[in-house]
Amino acid sequence: MSRAGSRARRRRPSRTALKAALVLLLLASCADERALGTTCTTDCASTTIHPAGFLDPTSSAFHGRELERRNWDFATCATCHGGDFKGGIAGVSCLTCHVDGPTACSTCHGPTGPTTLAHQAHAPTVACTECHITPQSWDDDGHILHDGIAITGPVPVTFGARAALTLDPSDRAGPPAFDGATCSNVYCHGAVLHAAGGSATQPRWDDPTPTGSCTGCHGAPPPSAVHVRSDCRACHPSSAAPPTDLAGNTFTTAIGVGAHQAHLQALSRISAPIACTTCHVVPTAVDSPGHIAAGSAPVTAALGWDHDAQTCSSSYCHGGVSPRWTSSGQVSCGSCHGIPPADPPHLPTMTLTSCVGCHAGTVDAFGNIIVTNHESEHINGVVDPQ
Repeated sequence: MSRAGSRARRRRPSRTALKAALVLLLLASCADERALGTTCTTDCASTTIHPAGFLDPTSSAFHGRELERRNWDFATCATCHGGDFKGGIAGVSCLTCHVDGPTACSTCHGPTGPTTLAHQAHAPTVACTECHITPQSWDDDGHILHDGIAITGPVPVTFGARAALTLDPSDRAGPPAFDGATCSNVYCHGAVLHAAGGSATQPRWDDPTPTGSCTGCHGAPPPSAVHVRSDCRACHPSSAAPPTDLAGNTFTTAIGVGAHQAHLQALSRISAPIACTTCHVVPTAVDSPGHIAAGSAPVTAALGWDHDAQTCSSSYCHGGVSPRWTSSGQVSCGSCHGIPPADPPHLPTMTLTSCVGCHAGTVDAFGNIIVTNHESEHINGVVDPQ
């Protein structure tokens, strides 16, 4: 080997030197960006890579504020701390402080949601979507970025279905609104409840005085039958069906009351209780589509309900007759079909006591309709000869 070749071999950098040069190159390549990440040493307090105050939430140099100034460019952090923020080439994990990761909801909002002002008073029962558009991902447009630019200022309030609920359109003065301090025309606080009588129906978000007491949203007792709750008895306090109807009526002559209880409780003892689903679409929640709407509750079309005449014309329940909904005492044996019915194999000489011969599961030997444990074969939609 020549002397020149020998000198060249002696001058070739060692692996240690190459590694040191590579580290210096990496540091130089991201020196300007290092103001964003957490420290690249294990001692956050002694770092010289990040500016003073980088880990101090009260400092203007706090890394959260710097990220916002840079339009939440987490890719810069990932350059040194890895795409999963678990350390990367810096060897320091962001998850030491941000357990769920820097882009997780809990990192900014905490494990139970924001703790500022009235957030926690709402958090146990009110979903975030009732007041805000909730993103699927942290970088969804409109969350903290719009067209790639950081959104500054208060978080926009966009009310969901609950605030816009209206039992009677005449009680609502306008759409639900939030002016930055006060909620108005929201169902949640009784502002659109008929004669609610509440003392704090337009609460201030920053008011430390609790508004969740009974008298905040309505009187105690409320001057009407309407309550802010999510079960059937919120609006139907006596049972799942009137009385009392939404207008406060209790007499069967009111169309909102009518024969509800005669059907629901089978007071006439001619059948088992009629399920609400037989006549109505039963909502799963107070804000289910089509539940709370102007006008009367919709009736299943197959029944042929005539609101003006207050009768059902197409229902098998009453045979060929159409009893008036608001007139009581119209239904008994013989009201819906003859005694006996006129069709074969019935005979004109048959009486009520004859029914048991073919319909032992429907009537007893005395001609009484059998209703046991709220079940009966009478008016069940099929003929049950035995």
